[in-house]
Amino acid sequence: MSVADIKNAVAELPEQDRAELAAWLLDSLPAASFGDDNDDGLREAVRRREELDSGRVAPLSAEELWAGVDRARSQWK
Repeated sequence: MSVADIKNAVAELPEQDRAELAAWLLDSLPAASFGDDNDDGLREAVRRREELDSGRVAPLSAEELWAGVDRARSQWK
């Protein structure tokens, strides 16, 4: 099976399954080196992932995120 075949098969999966697969793929990669000063974004992503994995923070659904954006926008007027 080629990478193109895998991509096509994965594209047909439901969103939740694709997200689970993406997380698994990222976890399967070797740990990144933080020696480069340009790694701030990656460092932040790792920190946030650790917060989610530990349960210190709860994930937001897309609906919750956009509801919060709408609430904030309504206060700007």
